Formats: sequence, C-alpha cells, structure tokens
Amino acid sequence: MGKFFNKIRQVFNIFLLMLLIGVVAAFFVYFLTTPEQRGVTFWISAGFLVFALILETLMFSGIAMRQNSGKNIPMNFTQAILGGLYFLFVIVVSVGNALANFSVVTYMLIHVGGLVLFLIPMLLVNMATLKLSSSESRQQSEGRANLSSLANKVKYVADDLKASGVPAESLTQLVNFSEAIKYSDPSPASRKLENELEDAVKNLEALSGSQDIQAILRACTLAERALKERNDYVKNSK
Repeated sequence: MGKFFNKIRQVFNIFLLMLLIGVVAAFFVYFLTTPEQRGVTFWISAGFLVFALILETLMFSGIAMRQNSGKNIPMNFTQAILGGLYFLFVIVVSVGNALANFSVVTYMLIHVGGLVLFLIPMLLVNMATLKLSSSESRQQSEGRANLSSLANKVKYVADDLKASGVPAESLTQLVNFSEAIKYSDPSPASRKLENELEDAVKNLEALSGSQDIQAILRACTLAERALKERNDYVKNSK
C-alpha cells in the first residue's frame, strides 16, 4: 500500500510541475495580448494547453505506475518525451499567436496539424506497448502452468511415499517444496535455470520408486537450490 501511495505522490508532483509550467506560459500569453486580442484564438490556446497538460501527466503516470518489471520503460519514456514535446509545441504556438495574431482558421489548422504529428507516433508506441504486455501476459500464464505442473509432481511423490508407509513428518520437506514451487513468481527465468529446476524435479520423481527416503530428501534439497537460483534470477531481473 505504501508503494502505491508513493506512486500517487509521484504522479501528483508531475502534475504540479506541468501545471506550474502551464500557468507561467498562460501568464506570458495573457500579458503579450491586449484585451481586444483575447478572443477565440486565446481560448483555443487555453484549451489546447489544458489538453497537453493532461496528456503529458498521463504519459508520466505510465512510468510512475508501471507494474511490468520495467520492460515497458523505454516505450513509456518515448511516450513521455513525445508528450513533453507536444506540450512545448502548444506553448510555443500560443506565444507565437500572441505575437502574430493568427486567424482562427489558421490557428486551428496549426494546432490540429501539431496534434496529429505528435499523436500518431504516440499511438504507434502504445500499440507496441500493448503487444509487449500481451506477450508478457502469455509468458506469465505459461510460467504459472509450468510451475503448477512441477509442484504437482513433487506433491505426487510425497503422496506416493505416504501411501507406502513413510511417516508424514518425514515428508514435510517435500510438501513445503511443492508449495514453494506453486507460489513462486511465474515470470520466466533463463532457459538454463528453468531446465535445471525441471531436471531436479525429474530426478526427484525417479528416486521416488526406490523408497530410499534419505536419497529422496537429498534430491529435494538439490531441487530447492535450483528453485532458489531460479527465483533469485527472476527477482534480480526486475
């Protein structure tokens, strides 16, 4: 919860910063125009300035509120930079209008052209971000299914040993290991570490037929190390 409120504060600080810049720009535009000049184009400037402020705040919010291990950060920064450039574009055009006094049609065309110029690459970046998020979601789903399968295999080993007469207290390590696999982060580690964990569980399954509980527990310890290495890799990659 604390992290969430920190992110909210970051977004609020960003909004205040952009608002301060917008207010300073609005004062410049206001004092560069006479009361007679503050007509339609003046309010068009105000409207586009508010729009650019909200847009840039949303772009930075995508960075502050990120939840995807940072893999989307380059794309989010690209959107934020484009939003910042558009914000500056609106300010420059507003000041230019105060000095040159464009006609309403000309001024609207300038703003619409600038909006299209910046929004198209923003939309393309957003499409790429959604595609990456979809790929990550698929990887998470596959990882969760794989971990669940490995956890079940370990659980079946414990169940078989218990059915053969091995005391339940001797199987505590296996049961705990099964739970540890099941609730591990489903984000994929390197293929090497994922394979090592799978091989360790296979080795554990192979030993279950021998009824040698000490050998099985040693294999379980090795498998636990493989899981720890895998989970440490996932944690450090975020």
